[in-house]
Formats: sequence, structure tokens, C-alpha cells
Amino acid sequence: MRHSAFQFLVVAILFVFVAAWTKEDHEIFQIRDELIAKEGPNVTFYDFLGVAPNANQDDINKAYRKKSKQLHPDKVKRSFIANSARGDGKKKGKKPGVHVSKGPSERQIANAVKEATERSARLNTVANILRGPSRERYDHFMKHGFPTWKGTGYYYSRFRPGLGSVLLGLFVVFGGFGHYIALVLSYRRQREFMDRYIRHARKAAWGDERAFGGIPGLDATATATPAAAPQAEAEESPAAMAMNRRQKRMMERENRKESKKGNKNSSPSGSGSGTATPISENVASVSGPKKRVYAENGKILVVDSAGNVFLEEETEDGEKQEFLLDVDEIPRPAFRDTYVARLPCWLYRRVLRKKDEEEEPSDALEGADDVDTNDVDILAETEVTKSTSSKGSAATAATRKRGKRGQKK
Repeated sequence: MRHSAFQFLVVAILFVFVAAWTKEDHEIFQIRDELIAKEGPNVTFYDFLGVAPNANQDDINKAYRKKSKQLHPDKVKRSFIANSARGDGKKKGKKPGVHVSKGPSERQIANAVKEATERSARLNTVANILRGPSRERYDHFMKHGFPTWKGTGYYYSRFRPGLGSVLLGLFVVFGGFGHYIALVLSYRRQREFMDRYIRHARKAAWGDERAFGGIPGLDATATATPAAAPQAEAEESPAAMAMNRRQKRMMERENRKESKKGNKNSSPSGSGSGTATPISENVASVSGPKKRVYAENGKILVVDSAGNVFLEEETEDGEKQEFLLDVDEIPRPAFRDTYVARLPCWLYRRVLRKKDEEEEPSDALEGADDVDTNDVDILAETEVTKSTSSKGSAATAATRKRGKRGQKK
């Protein structure tokens, strides 16, 4: 465990070093920020140097020589003095008289030289970046975006989640992983609780947590069992073997039938109620003395000679039932038991139930229509039969009258 934790720590440290910006990256970011502040918001290194992004080394060198001559501090100083003197002469030439040009002040010249020196230094840095291996990094950042300065370092501007995204993330974290951790802790606590009660009951009943004291003649049976086993095998007849096989086949058939029918009468919570399950046939067949002890919470526990611990409860009718306490019967939690998995299933069932409820009235109406049409047909048939029967009776009466008249004649 310690070795794996140490490996994880080393990998995390190496990942931090790999993910951090290098010295060259920081230099690129700083020069870019200076260009944006001094030259313009959309000025790139190529624009500042005066070349295209796909320029080769020769084009970059030529553009650098040309630009460095323009930004040299001495040349900028001379051109600044000449331009300022020429501008003063133009402004004052409009008025008559003789005027003397004073030229720029020392402070103005110093500011111009300082600005030219800074631009020349930035030009040298940009040229070195584009002529060296750092050009690939700069092209990479131009393609994928530059990080911004955020007080402590350069970071990318990530997506800012809204209220819905935050609530969804909290639901997944706390309703998924948090709920699963809580279920696991509860599962372990239940196992410890039941194991402690079982040990306490065995010790109170037989004086031993393993309940060896409740098995009478343990040593004698242990010594006699190996000798009796061959004799029992010898006494087993072929008829008994055939009977055992027949019973086994019958049991298999019954199990298949039960599996096909399904557990209709069983509870929906699955196998095992968590802390106690009804007594199985194998446990119930254990013969031997039993002892009743009281648990710490006042419950009655029954301990048999094999060490099985039962919880005795009395129903409303006064019937006493025993439930076996088994640590392995406590269901182990799974991720499907968390709210993240159960909530969508619950919503899905609710939607299907609403659809079924909406379909039931329509089916009832259709059934009513069918009943009405059937009733109408039945009534029509009865009317037809009545009319036909009345016509037939009238015809028979007329024939009888005719016959009587003929007899009189």
C-alpha cells in the first residue's frame, strides 16, 4: 500500500512538472503582452517584424536588419530632433518676423530614446524566437490560443459552468460517489454489528465464541468418524444409490419448475433481508440442545449446538418465529443502489405509469363503444325476430281460418 501511494505521488509530481510552462514559454507570453500593450491588440511577432507567418530564415534575417536600422536609438534620436525642429518652423512660419527654433527638450529626447531602446530590445527578442526552436511553440500557441495572466501565472480561460452544470456536478459527486461511500460504510458497520452480536450470543450460551462447547462428544465423534465412514460406504446398497439418484432427479425437476414460475410471492428487495433470513432446511435439521440468551438491546437470541444464532420474534398471533443471523446475508452495496442510478429509473417508471394511466381510459371508452354497438345489434336482431315471429303467427292463423271455412262448405 505504501509502495503504490509513493508511486502515485511521484507520478503526480512529474505530471505537474510536465504540465507547467517552460522558461521559453513564459518569455513568449511576456513579449506578446508587451506587443499588445505598446503596438496594438492584434499585432503578432510576424507583423512586428514585417514578414509573413510562412517566411523562411533568410526573409526573417533581412526583415530584422531593416527593422533594426529603423529602431536603432541613435537614428531615432536624430530623426526625432529633426522632425520636431521642422515642425516648429512650419507652425511659426505663418506669422511675420524672425523666429528662432528651440528644438525638443532633453526630457522629450530621453523619452524618445528610451522608447526606441525598448522597441529595439523587443525586436531582438522576437527575432531570436522566430529564428530559433521556440518558433514552433509560438506557432502552436497562435493556433490553439495563448493563456492569459491571472495574478499568479498564465492560465487558459476555461468554461465557466452555470447553475445547472454546478447542480448536476454536485448531484453526480454527492449522489453518486458520496452516496456509494456512505453505503459501503453502512455495510461494514452492519457486518461488524451482527458479528459482534453473534459472538456475544455464542459466548453467553456456550462460553466460547466459536460455540465448540455446545457440541457434545466432539472428540469422540471426531475420532469415530473416520472409522465409521468406510463402513457406511460399504453398507450402502445399490438400491439406496438408485433411490438417491431418483430423489436427486426429482429435486432437480422441482427446482426447474420453481425457476420457471419465478419468485412471485417473494419480497421485491431480493434475496436476504439484510440482517436476518428465515431458517433454511439444512440449519433446521441440526439436532442438539439450544440455549436462549438476551442481547444488549433486549432481543432474545437462540443458539443451537452448531453455533447458529437465531433471532426469536413473536408475531401478532402469538406465534414465535426464528430468523437466522448470518453476516454473509447482508447485501453488498453496488453503484446501482446510489441516487445517480436510482433517480433516472424512478423517473422512467413514473413516466411509463402516466402513459399507462392515460391509455386505460381510452381502452375503456373503446370497450364501451363496442358494448354499445353490440347492444344495438342485439336489439335489432330481437326486433327482427319478433316481427318475423308475429308475421308467421298471423300467417298460420289465416291458414287455419281458411281451413275451417272450407270444412263448413
